[in-house]
Amino acid sequence: MGVVSFLFLGCLGLAITVQAQNCSSPVPGPNMYLRGSPSDMFTDGTKVYFSCEVGYISGGGSPSITCTAGSWSPVRLKCERKSCGTAGEVTNGYIDYPVGNDFGDKAVITCDTGYMLVGKSEIYCGVQGWSGRLPVCEVVKCDPPPEIVNGAFSPVKEEYSYRDVVQYSCKKDYTLSGSTSTSCSEDGTFKPLNPPTCVMVQCENPDVVNGKWIDGARPPYGISSTVKLACESGYTMKGEQSQTCDINSKWSPGLPTCEPVKCPKPPMIVNGAFSPNNEEYSYKDVVQYSCNKDYTLSGSRSRTCSEDRTFTPDPPTCVRDGDSDSTPNGGHRTAVIVGVILGGILVVALCCCGCWYFEVGPFPKRKTQGSGGPL
Repeated sequence: MGVVSFLFLGCLGLAITVQAQNCSSPVPGPNMYLRGSPSDMFTDGTKVYFSCEVGYISGGGSPSITCTAGSWSPVRLKCERKSCGTAGEVTNGYIDYPVGNDFGDKAVITCDTGYMLVGKSEIYCGVQGWSGRLPVCEVVKCDPPPEIVNGAFSPVKEEYSYRDVVQYSCKKDYTLSGSTSTSCSEDGTFKPLNPPTCVMVQCENPDVVNGKWIDGARPPYGISSTVKLACESGYTMKGEQSQTCDINSKWSPGLPTCEPVKCPKPPMIVNGAFSPNNEEYSYKDVVQYSCNKDYTLSGSRSRTCSEDRTFTPDPPTCVRDGDSDSTPNGGHRTAVIVGVILGGILVVALCCCGCWYFEVGPFPKRKTQGSGGPL
């Protein structure tokens, strides 16, 4: 009986000793910490609490755990990053969230073209939400554009807003060289940067050596005056016939030149030649054709270099003597034959008339005045 009692009491004491075992300091979950004073040992039955770190909020689960027989119950608390939501809206601008809008993230503010940022371009998501005030986007302003000599611009104001446009104009007898308008740009300057100028445009007479005016404007020649030119006979134009006075007081595309007409060497003829025999000929130059011995020239003996760079008239030919009655010599022989025939006819006619004369007798004599006979 005593032995049994002893064993029972020993087991009971062992159970009591195991049940009363303490717990070491608990390990917190992600993004949380243990409340209260730190300690290395906690007695059995102790309940402790966790809180989320700064910038984190509870996402559910019990914040407490309990020490039981030397072990802590599981940590159920979930800590999630706090969201700041949208930062709002910026008139004439927009907000970008490169990563997100949770704790520690940033928002970047950008203005639309033609507007400039007043304030900070970045704000951060903090414990209390987005830090600082949102910036504003104000329209870009430009100072008045530069004035020009002998000209002006309109409208005239003390300052201009983005995309405002001014128009330049010149005084009478002056012409605007450059852009007629300029506008207030996004960087606060008028563009184009270089303003126009007012110039007096007057082109000189369009004189061309061996050329002449045939149509168009007459002097004085101002901006856009247009003339039409031509070359004298025997000259050909190299360049444009129509010329316009440009902003630089120059004829555009540039005065032409009148160059002498040149004819290439005319073709050779069979059994003949021409002279002078040059490589090229000038306007109105003449070449003379001739035939070899026993050949006769048929056609014009001379040809002339004409304005269209060709020789006129058509080239002659050389025909062998006796080959054709159509040649000059042939024609001469024909004329001789015809003359002989006609001469024979005339002789016959005279003979017949003589016979008649002798048969009839002489004509009666004309009566003289006062004789009373026949006249």
